[in-house]
Amino acid sequence: MYWQLRDAGLAQKRPDHSKYLPWKVKTEHAHARPAMMLRLLSRRDQGDAVPDVKERMLDKWLGEVKAANVVVCYHRDMAPNPANPTTGGFYYSKRRPTDGESLVRDTSDDDTSNLPKIVDPSGSR
Repeated sequence: MYWQLRDAGLAQKRPDHSKYLPWKVKTEHAHARPAMMLRLLSRRDQGDAVPDVKERMLDKWLGEVKAANVVVCYHRDMAPNPANPTTGGFYYSKRRPTDGESLVRDTSDDDTSNLPKIVDPSGSR
């Protein structure tokens, strides 16, 4: 339906979240908490209106990620873990010097046998 509306010039341009979501995410991973928070952060950075309750959720999540000193990673074959306990995909990894100030690390081409230890930024596991 979107494509038909777009082709007819009746749809708004889809937002580009590739700065924070550089991966082609499986459908079952699209609603994982890290994915939702990264889309919210992208919306905020692009000047879009974000409801107050979602702003607070985002700020809390960013605080957890910063306090745990982790980055968000994604691999299509990652098993369920603290970042996405139901279907996997997203996971948190300790920040490396090469990450700089980035919130994400593109690990889409990594072999799952070489993936780093998974971290839970909330400290509950």
